[in-house]
Parts: sequence; structure tokens; C-alpha cells
Amino acid sequence: MGRTGRLTLVFIVICTLSLGACAGKSELDRVADARGTYRATLNSFFVKEVAPVDEVADVPAEGEEAAEGDEPVSEDAETVPEPVRQDAVLDVIVQHDTTSPLAGLTLDIEMVEIVRDAAGAVTDEIQRAQWLYWVDTEGLQKANQRPYSVVFEDVDYEEGFAFFVEVRHPVPASDRGDYREFDGLDAGE
Repeated sequence: MGRTGRLTLVFIVICTLSLGACAGKSELDRVADARGTYRATLNSFFVKEVAPVDEVADVPAEGEEAAEGDEPVSEDAETVPEPVRQDAVLDVIVQHDTTSPLAGLTLDIEMVEIVRDAAGAVTDEIQRAQWLYWVDTEGLQKANQRPYSVVFEDVDYEEGFAFFVEVRHPVPASDRGDYREFDGLDAGE
């Protein structure tokens, strides 16, 4: 066999192996590979205080009489303020670089306490909360970005805490049940 014949044979073997590897991928592998091409970036965040919705008492307007059975309201009665809750609002940007996009994606989000030394240098990060958050990525084209507003209600946020967002890759098989894009997929596919 001549040099041209050997090169042709090598080319055919490489193409066959490449096609076989692509054709043999399961849906589980496709999802796992696609997740690796997604990126999530925290653009900004803020924490707002939300007052609880108070029940409006049926207090008669000035000049009206109380209905029968209504308790009189004492002007000396103390009102106990209800605690306000803190809601974290995160501005997250998601993009991907795949020709096999996913209809949705689970983001890993955590809130950490940033510990600094006397000079202000970060010495530690202590995880205070973590969440998995599903975003609908249907129609998100390759290399484009889509913003998402992610809201977590009633967080125990304190000054000096920070938020981090990531697309975890790879997701260990033992954790895939927590990630919606893996629903109904198993290694046997």
C-alpha cells in the first residue's frame, strides 16, 4: 500500500471513530456536556427590607360608630412592630457556547460571609446559605446573553456578605437528581 493509501486509511479510521463517539452519546451525556458550555455571572445584587403585610383592622372612621361586637380600640394600646424580612435580588446573566442548547438550566447560588483581616485582605469565606435555582433558557441563542432577576425571600443577610453564582460542571451522578435538566435521564440511556 502506498503513502496515499495509508493516509486515506488513517483518515477513514479517524472519521469512523469520531462519528462513532458522537453517535454513541446518550441524552445524559449530551445534557452534561451542554451544561459545561453555559456560564452564569452575577452582575449585581441588592438586599431590600420588606415589611410584613399588616391586617387592616376594622376601625370605624371618625364620626362612625363601632359595629355591634367590635372591641373598642384603646388609644393607650401598644403596637408591637412586626419584624421586617430581607429579600435578596440578584441580577444574573446567562450565556452558552453550544450548538445543542438546553431548555433550562439549574444555577448554583450561594451566600457567603467574607472574613477580612485588619488590613482588609480576605482571609476566609464562610458559606451562609445555598440554593439551586432553575432558569428557562429556551430560545437563548449561542453566544448571546440573557438577564434574569433572581429573588430569594427572607434571607439572613448581613453587611459583608456576598453572593456567588455558577453553573456547576461536572455535576456528580449522586447530585443529578437535584438538577432539573437531568430529570428522567439515567446512565442506562
